[in-house]
Amino acid sequence: MARHNQIHIRTEIAIEEGRLEEFKKLAVEMMRTVEAKEPDTIIYEFCFDKSGTRCVVNEVYGDSGAALAHWNGVASRTILPKILGISKVDRLEVYGSPSEELQRALAGSNAHVYHRFVWIDRSQS
Repeated sequence: MARHNQIHIRTEIAIEEGRLEEFKKLAVEMMRTVEAKEPDTIIYEFCFDKSGTRCVVNEVYGDSGAALAHWNGVASRTILPKILGISKVDRLEVYGSPSEELQRALAGSNAHVYHRFVWIDRSQS
């Protein structure tokens, strides 16, 4: 897949007090499901701040279709609701050139979409 078609998503999450360990278990379950069921997910990582009250999820998909597959996939339908039961999304950012279908899927999520303008990609050299 061409790298210029990639979709990058960054989600900032506030974790309820005292729920960090539960959140981490669900994050691992989410990660394993994505790894097993979503081959076009390039990067999927959970990063925690020092206090363990905030998490950033960084996601990179091969294209809009792969991002939609995640959005509609088993991990998002079964595990994500549990995660959102003990946390709150503070900010959702989408970078790239999302398809109209992906933009429609994101419409109710208060996502901030940033369309790719110019870039350098030296990864192919």
